[in-house]
This record gives sequence, C-alpha cells and structure tokens, in this order.
Amino acid sequence: MSNENNFKTLSNFKYEKLAALLVHLLTGLGVLAGFFALIAVINNNQSNAFLWLGLAFLIDSIDGTLARKFNVKKNFPNIDGKMLDSIIDFFNYVIVPAITIYWFKLVPDNLLIFIPSILILVSIYSYVNLNIMTSDHYYNGFPAIWNVVVLYFYIFGTSQTTNLVILIFLLILKFSPLKCIHPLRVKKLKNISIFFTIVWFTMSALLIISMQTKIKPIYELFFMFAWVSSNLYFIFISLYKSLIDKNY
Repeated sequence: MSNENNFKTLSNFKYEKLAALLVHLLTGLGVLAGFFALIAVINNNQSNAFLWLGLAFLIDSIDGTLARKFNVKKNFPNIDGKMLDSIIDFFNYVIVPAITIYWFKLVPDNLLIFIPSILILVSIYSYVNLNIMTSDHYYNGFPAIWNVVVLYFYIFGTSQTTNLVILIFLLILKFSPLKCIHPLRVKKLKNISIFFTIVWFTMSALLIISMQTKIKPIYELFFMFAWVSSNLYFIFISLYKSLIDKNY
C-alpha cells in the first residue's frame, strides 16, 4: 500500500510539473504572437496584425488563471512568471502598438517619432510602478493598453488629428485618479465582467474579419452594437469606481 501511495504521489508530482511547464510555454507563445503581429505591420496588413495581437491578448487572459491553478511558482520557483508576463505584455501592449502608430502614420507626420516615443517612455514606468493597481485590482490611471487603443483607431478609421487628441488625453489620464477595471481580477460583478470580456473579444475579431470580407451589413451592425455595448459596460464600471473612491 505504501509503494502504491508513493507511486501516486510521484505521478501527481510529474503531472503538476508538466502542467506548470506547459503554462509557462503558453505564456511564452504570447511573445511569438506579438512577433507575428509586428511582421504583419511591416507587411502593411493591419487586420492580421490585430488578429495576432488578439491571440496574444487571449493567451494573456487565461495564463494567469492557469498559473495559479497549477501552482507554477511552486513547481518552477526559479522562473519568475510575473516578470515573464510583464516582458511579453510590454512588447505586445506598448512596443507593437507604438510601431503601428509610426508605420501606418496614425498621427500627424511631424509627430510620428515623438508620440510613439512618449508612449513607450511613459508606459515603461507604468510597468514598474508598484502602485499601478489598487488592492481590489483596479488600475490606477489609464493602463498601458495601447494595442486596444490602436484597434479602435482601425475600426473607426479616425483621422490623424483625432488620434493625436485621443492619445494625449489618455496619456493625461494615466496620471489621473481614474480607476480602470481589470475584468478578470476584480471580484465584484466578475461573472458579468467575464461575459462582456468574451463579447468584446469575439466582436473585435468579427469586426476585423468583416472589414476584410463581404458580409451583410446587418451582421456588421450587430457586431458593432454588441462591441460598443461591452465597451460602455467597462467605461461605466470604471467611472463609477472612480467616483466612489473620490467620495471617500
């Protein structure tokens, strides 16, 4: 009986080790998705770039939960999963979008170097800010999610001037008392937040695909309605949290 128990313990240990290793590998695939997104940018293919960034976003959304489930910190104590995740996020959420802004001239020509440089410089300090998140997992100020911002520019087809004004406004919001929800970590209304996250992600992908293919306008209108609704949910929750905290 003792040998049988030892065998089961060893089997479970090997399973946990393998599962934890696969989680780290999954996280690592996020940077490959970002690399392919960068290649798509260089090849002037914005839709493919955003689809690859979407895959990176999906990986980033699930790897943290899997890491906690399979206790990767215990099974691979010498690998800093948080650092790994931050490096990949900085590449996908900051570097690739900054290059996208430059490559596709999303701001006026005389600011094509300056604006992406400011985004990178400001964002790098966001990543090392120990107070970037509240105790209940809201971001302090606007988070460095420039991949989402340039996606909006692409879907709405906004002008260089409009993009510039929006980017400057969001940079200012990074230093504001705004509280932005982390939809997968904030416990309050978590199930609803996860639902709208799935809606946002799915509709984003469908909108990108529909912009490149012939699709009935009624479907595209539905995609846009569902997508905007999910955005309004996150905006409302974030503004509500900001107002509540301000009153305390």
